[in-house]
Amino acid sequence: MVAKPQENRSRGMPGVIVCFAAFIGIVLVGPIHAQTSSGSSSGETASSSSQSSADGTIKYNDEVILKNGSIIKGRIVYVASDSLLLVSDAFDPLELSVWDIRSINTANVVDVAVDSDENWRGKISTNAKGEMIFEPEGGGKVRPLNFGFVDSIYDLHPIWNNQMTIGGSQTTGSADVLGFSITGTSVRDTQENRLTLLSQLIYAEADGELVEDNWSGTIKYDHFFRPRFYLAVAEEVHHNRFQDLKLRTATSGSLGYNFVRKPETLFEVEAGIAAMTESFYQSSDDRFMALRTAVNGKMRIGHKAKITDALVVYLSSDGADRVQGVNTLTFDLELSDRWGLEISNIIYHYSGASFLSTDGPDMKWIAGVASTF
Repeated sequence: MVAKPQENRSRGMPGVIVCFAAFIGIVLVGPIHAQTSSGSSSGETASSSSQSSADGTIKYNDEVILKNGSIIKGRIVYVASDSLLLVSDAFDPLELSVWDIRSINTANVVDVAVDSDENWRGKISTNAKGEMIFEPEGGGKVRPLNFGFVDSIYDLHPIWNNQMTIGGSQTTGSADVLGFSITGTSVRDTQENRLTLLSQLIYAEADGELVEDNWSGTIKYDHFFRPRFYLAVAEEVHHNRFQDLKLRTATSGSLGYNFVRKPETLFEVEAGIAAMTESFYQSSDDRFMALRTAVNGKMRIGHKAKITDALVVYLSSDGADRVQGVNTLTFDLELSDRWGLEISNIIYHYSGASFLSTDGPDMKWIAGVASTF
């Protein structure tokens, strides 16, 4: 049974909101400056494969050379599953079979994943014989390239990817309330390293009384020492006043295996150990060790939508009533290069003998407007 906190504790929440908003600003705005400065020094590496002409129209510089000799100009979005997606102002998105393509020319640097689990970064062009070749970024030996051993080709994605979503929330389970939600995500992704920063705040009042006070944050670093294997260290914090949880921290180290790692598709699993601390408003504080497992997935649906899912489960070493975790399922719909809609379902499990049979799990639905920058 969850103890109800005293009402006078709700008076401090405006300060918490200000601090949390400042934290989101530091997390999301800071990487922008880093990305801007690095982008200005790297020249065309992070530039788009299209340019604006004087009359305001967009001039696309990528080329697709078909086996029948035809040349189609546009922006190559990706090559995956034996298909190439090409976009242009002159026609609707065009999907071509790679087996009908002789060669392609990319105006700028792209990411190339080959079937040996290596990731290449550079330009793709056509030599004098009409053969497709790969030119590594920063110089190096030019390599022949064909679609037979190419797993995927993607337009170079920025090292930093930041998103903030502001909207409303509905909580079911221990309470049924409507609230206000802010979530922030910032990811710095390179071939060997990945840094992930997550933050979330859900807050609601009814008739001047606090009815929802829930926030969490995660800092996670992954180092890929092999194309598919990586080491992960993370610090996760969570607060939920109406579950009597003042603060839970989890400091963990895990070994991860990546089945698929592409800009548009991701599936990986992690297993490790975590040192956890819990402080409560009414109950006694606790410290314990726990096994940590996690599953991360991402999949694109069509050209404008994607689904992501992140599951984290903690199983303590002292036996029963120590299974905790959270599952976050998110649907994103892209409206423009910067704006979109986001719907998330978050299920918190606070205690129980198993992950599926827990005491009073909270299910939260969040919908809002997302800005990517």
